[in-house]
Amino acid sequence: MKKIILIISLLLLFVVSCGASKVFSVDVEGKGEIPNFELKDLNGKKTESKKIFQNGKKTLFIIAAEWCPHCKQEMPEVQKFYDANKDKVNVVVVYSNAQSNLGKVQRYVKDNGYTFPIYYDEEGYITSGFGLDAFPFNLKINNNKIEEKLELPIDLESLTAAFAK
Repeated sequence: MKKIILIISLLLLFVVSCGASKVFSVDVEGKGEIPNFELKDLNGKKTESKKIFQNGKKTLFIIAAEWCPHCKQEMPEVQKFYDANKDKVNVVVVYSNAQSNLGKVQRYVKDNGYTFPIYYDEEGYITSGFGLDAFPFNLKINNNKIEEKLELPIDLESLTAAFAK
């Protein structure tokens, strides 16, 4: 009986700790350090954020929605920036689940021919962790720390200037 109670206790501890690891909070205004979190691409492949944010390159990090007019305007510029800088700068675009679903995002990406790295925030943890209240949300990240919040609208020229600093 003691073994069963011990096993159940360990199992509950494991389940609780796994669920808690998804919750995080980022001090965007204070340009805080970003805790590690999981990114899931449009095919379900998982990647730890620290593998991208700590790989020696600056990162353009965007949270967007495929239905958002500003995001739709911005993404072709992000594609141009990615094409010109993919060897020097990480580009991470996370599409939110707000008023959307994975299928809509996949169709939108395919229809527009976007080739930059794209992830989907299925559970809303990333959107919540960054305290997002509007789309798009654009950051410049360097070595896992926020350097600056990029103001709208972003285009190839403004991105090139921001990442030249």
